[in-house]
Amino acid sequence: MATPDIIERVELIRNKINELMLRFLEIDFDGELEWHREDASQNNVAIGVDSSYTSRIFKFTYLYLVRGVAIPYSSSTDLRSCLVSDSDGDVHFLAVPGVDAEKGFRSPSPPIRELKKILSHKSKDIEIELGYKAYLCVNDFVDEEDIIILMDGSGRGFLPYRFKKEDESSLQEFYKPLKESWRRRISIIKELSRENNLIFISKTQTRTYYNQKLMPYISHEDKKINILVPDVILIDEYFRRKNVFKEGVREPGFSDPVVYNVREKILEDEDIKHVTIFYAVFRRGGGMYQISLVGDYANKTDLLREIFRKIMFWSPGGYPEPLREAHHMAKISYKDFQKLLYIYGINLETGREVLEL
Repeated sequence: MATPDIIERVELIRNKINELMLRFLEIDFDGELEWHREDASQNNVAIGVDSSYTSRIFKFTYLYLVRGVAIPYSSSTDLRSCLVSDSDGDVHFLAVPGVDAEKGFRSPSPPIRELKKILSHKSKDIEIELGYKAYLCVNDFVDEEDIIILMDGSGRGFLPYRFKKEDESSLQEFYKPLKESWRRRISIIKELSRENNLIFISKTQTRTYYNQKLMPYISHEDKKINILVPDVILIDEYFRRKNVFKEGVREPGFSDPVVYNVREKILEDEDIKHVTIFYAVFRRGGGMYQISLVGDYANKTDLLREIFRKIMFWSPGGYPEPLREAHHMAKISYKDFQKLLYIYGINLETGREVLEL
C-alpha cells in the first residue's frame, strides 16, 4: 500500500537517480571506441539454452528444484526431435547429521549460503550439458559452422569453480561431485568454443570492462579524476556525444571488443586464458546486451560481425527469440513448486503459514 511515508521515500529515490544521471554528463574520455554499424543478418540454426530454479527453506530442510531446456531453431529444418530438457532437485537437512548405512553418522550439509551457491553451480552444469546434447543432435542435420548455441548469462560467470576452500573441509565428499561436474562443464565449453559455436548473452550488466578502453574521468580543480562507470551507461554516453546514437537512440551494431584475461588456472593441464566481451544492439532503439565468447577475438572484427549477423537473424524484436522461449519454457514458479510438494504429500513447516491465511 502506497502510504505517505512510502511515497516520500520513492520521491527521494527518484531525485537521487536524476542527480546521478546529471553527473554522467560531466564525464570526459581519454580513450576511443568504434561502433560497427550493422543491419544485415545471416541465416543459421540457433539453440536457445536457459534454466530456472526455485528453493524453499523449511524449519530443518532446504529443498530446491532446477529445470533447464535447450530449444533448437531453424528456418528450414524440423529440429523438434532435438529439443532437450532436464531437471535436478534435492533436499538437505540443516545442521542435522545425515545417516549413512555403512559409515554411520556423517557431517551435516553445508550452510544455507553455500547451498545457494551450489544451486547456481548446478544450473550452469545443466545448461552447458543440455546445450551440448542439443548441438550434437542438430549436427546430424546441419553443418557445425551453421550452428550457434545461445546461453543466457555472462561467459565469465560459467568458468570459475567456487568451492576451493570447501574441498579441504570436512565436507570433501559432498563437494567432490561438484568438482567433477565443473570439469566436464569446462571441457564442453572448450569444445564448443573452438568453432565459435558457443555465445553467451547477458541482459543485466553492472561490469566496468570498458573503463580501461574509454578511460572516463571528471575534472575537478583542473585535475582529472578517474572514475568507474558501468559499461552500458559509459557506451551510451560516449556514442551519444559522437552522434552515433543520434538523440540518444541506439543504432544496430556492436562495439569494439575488450579481452578479459582469466587470472585463475581453469584446469591443471590446460588454461582458458581469455574471454572476449563486446556489446550489441539488434534493433534501432532496442536494448544493449553484453556478448561474451571464450577466446581472444581482439583483432577479429570480421568474425565478430559474422557472429553478430547470426544473432541478428533471430532477433527481430531486439532480443534473440530462442533465448526468450527457453526462458519461458524453463521457468519454475514457486507456486508451482509448492503445489507439487502438496500433491506428493510433502508437508513441511516453514513457520510462515500464519501469514498466508
